[in-house]
Amino acid sequence: MILVLISARGAGLPFARWLPEMCGQLVAVCAAGADPGEGFAEIVTVTDYNDDDAVLGAARDLAGRHRPNAVFALAEVDVERAARLRGELGLPGLDTATAAAYRDKILMKELAQAAGLLVPAFAPVRHPADIADFMARHPGHVVVKPRSGSGSTGVYVLDSPAQAAGLADIVTSTPYEVEEFVDGAVHHVDAFRVGGRPVAAVVSRYTGQGCLEHWTDAPFGSRSVDTADPICARLVHETWRLVDALVSPPTVCVHAEFFVTGNGDIVLCEVAARIGGGPIPTMLRHVLGIDPRHLWARVECGLPTDLDAVRERVATAPHAAFYGVPPRLGRVQRLPDAPPGVHDFTLNTHVGDEWSPARYSERKSADFLAFWVITDPDFTALGRRLVSTAEQVSAGFVWDRLESEDAA
Repeated sequence: MILVLISARGAGLPFARWLPEMCGQLVAVCAAGADPGEGFAEIVTVTDYNDDDAVLGAARDLAGRHRPNAVFALAEVDVERAARLRGELGLPGLDTATAAAYRDKILMKELAQAAGLLVPAFAPVRHPADIADFMARHPGHVVVKPRSGSGSTGVYVLDSPAQAAGLADIVTSTPYEVEEFVDGAVHHVDAFRVGGRPVAAVVSRYTGQGCLEHWTDAPFGSRSVDTADPICARLVHETWRLVDALVSPPTVCVHAEFFVTGNGDIVLCEVAARIGGGPIPTMLRHVLGIDPRHLWARVECGLPTDLDAVRERVATAPHAAFYGVPPRLGRVQRLPDAPPGVHDFTLNTHVGDEWSPARYSERKSADFLAFWVITDPDFTALGRRLVSTAEQVSAGFVWDRLESEDAA
């Protein structure tokens, strides 16, 4: 039996197709409204998937009835839950101590710094005065973000200590950190290791300011870095150093983000022990030759996987990129057409779809209304096509302003 934790964002994934040997031997804890698909022997739905006690309680009940030999989860919110369940059930995989290091951005940076990796200056935040004190010691922009957040939610970039007072209710109710703003190109490395042996480490560079770009309503994306570029090997090296610094198990997958500064320094942004979100799995499929979630599901569940085929594919794959258009305040009036020559063009919206201020404020960086993937053996041509398709799709959207927005 395999116990699967399925958040709302994991709804619709083809677990039974990815794990055909386990059809009828899968059990799941699901967020309310999430469709786990076919092949499950039992499904328990949790009304509030943010409630750790509810999710863990449902999982323990399932485990007591079915005795699973693996726990599988894809969402950031489930990293520590799955680790805790593995520990209680005596199953292999990420343990609670390592899961905490991948979730808590303070602990993460402490371990990385102790191992010699460059990290931004940082400090825990319990009160706005902590931010003001930090800014007095580190003049300039700072980033204030949840210690265990994801998807750029709850992130604030401050220019002056006076702005900290406006975050009083937020930072006193949720664990936060403050760190210096690093001026550099944001890269991500999606890496997979099985039995202590690397399978793949794909280096990509976000456009603009990466995941923070969506706060400006600007489209953004990511494209793989030319393997001939020396920064590629350096980022891969830093990623494996980071994995070891966080005392990771021999089998692990990570989505690591780094800043590359103008003078070539590589500075850690953060790292997660999971597959990257949004369109990243779709882009990676064109590099790995398999959906990374499919790959990791089989690895985590101890099922046969042709890892050498993945290694060979990565060595010969074309360059790949994704681009996405985020939501904005208002109502969708017209939808774009897919540009010619793109892959996996996906619309996650419809005419009349309304983004109210409340809904808009809760958006994540991966909440694209449209995204697509481009591949090209020519790295320069890939960049040109990325820009042109972004212009076409952005121009294809038409929005109505909401009355509440006009009134504001």
